[in-house]
Amino acid sequence: MKRWLQTSVFLLAAMPILSANAERIPEELSLIFPDRTLTLNFSAQPELLQQVPTHTLKIGGTEIPVDFDGVLPERTDFFDIETQFHTEISPVSLQKFFESASIIREHTDQKAVEIGMDDKKNITFDGIPHDGFQIEQEKLLEIINDALASGKEYVRVPAKKIYSEVVVHPDLQKRGIKEIIAVGESNFTGSSEARRQNIIAGAKKFNGEIVRKGKNFSFNRILEAVNEESGFVRELVIKGDTTEKELGGGVCQVSTTAFRAAFSGGFPITQRRNHSYAVPYYKPYGLDAAIYLGALDFRFQNDTPGDILIQTFVEGDNLFFVFYGTNDGREVALEGPFISDYKTAPDTIVYETEDLPEGEIEEVSAAHDGFKSEWIRRVAKGDSADTETFISEYRPWPAKQRVGTKVSMKNGE
Repeated sequence: MKRWLQTSVFLLAAMPILSANAERIPEELSLIFPDRTLTLNFSAQPELLQQVPTHTLKIGGTEIPVDFDGVLPERTDFFDIETQFHTEISPVSLQKFFESASIIREHTDQKAVEIGMDDKKNITFDGIPHDGFQIEQEKLLEIINDALASGKEYVRVPAKKIYSEVVVHPDLQKRGIKEIIAVGESNFTGSSEARRQNIIAGAKKFNGEIVRKGKNFSFNRILEAVNEESGFVRELVIKGDTTEKELGGGVCQVSTTAFRAAFSGGFPITQRRNHSYAVPYYKPYGLDAAIYLGALDFRFQNDTPGDILIQTFVEGDNLFFVFYGTNDGREVALEGPFISDYKTAPDTIVYETEDLPEGEIEEVSAAHDGFKSEWIRRVAKGDSADTETFISEYRPWPAKQRVGTKVSMKNGE
């Protein structure tokens, strides 16, 4: 299954490019990978660029390029030093961009993933599947810097696409479960221990699930219940205009990751709603799926020639949904997110409470700006091609604080 992916991830607060050779720096630079194009927008992401000095030692009429390794000598009557700055890509920021986009991952482990069945016909997984790119980092930096200096808008990335080999039990192969057909990923760095525990408990419920050919996947049907017996604990959830602690807070990280697998795999999405506000855990924005038992569900249809097997796992701060099935040759192209209708977050809402000492402030929830995010998905199968636009509208959300009013009494008063 080919997945042609063009992504441009925008920061909402754009900053100007400050550079000695800014007139030559393109606003965007497209990185062409073997199966996708990743667009860097320097106006929206100025941290991707850095200013690098070059020094020239002038002795009489002679000019000599010199690298002082960051320590400039003092000028004398015998020589002078001229320093100029030029723009280069920031290696650290570029790597962070690749990681935050959740679509570029490098792996060298080529160990096969074995999918088997035990004596009770339970499905077992041995190994963690990897798909991603093996990138020649130094060469890529050189190519990008040459493009910045010459004003080019496209570069071809020296990268090799790598996949994990998959070995599947014969009984599962008969059902069409043969290879990786889609992968969903999300990052939950910064989550509390309670939120992390709920993510792991929720993901565990989906590991080994099978979506039969032609049937619908219902997230809530598989989740079934959120209780302490299943390992869930209390953490913040969005309820209307408030955030409150309930069992399972953070399980939307699981539904979001499932949605991303179905979305990138080109499956028909039959039910999905974005969150009320733009949750930072769900970047790039517009690829989240909110769920709530009894109210909101996420669903998609298995329109492949065989059954789909789901594997879930956590690696570091990343959650993965891997779909195994039959490659039917569909081609999926994704473009986005396109951000519009930006609205600044309202003023902070302050609540007085006697639960805190007078003047003490407790942060209840952070502020979030409002905006609209759009993704375009094109799915081509044989002679047919469908184009869909997925729109997510996020409300501006005020920060909320509690301020203590309880007056402490001194001894004798």
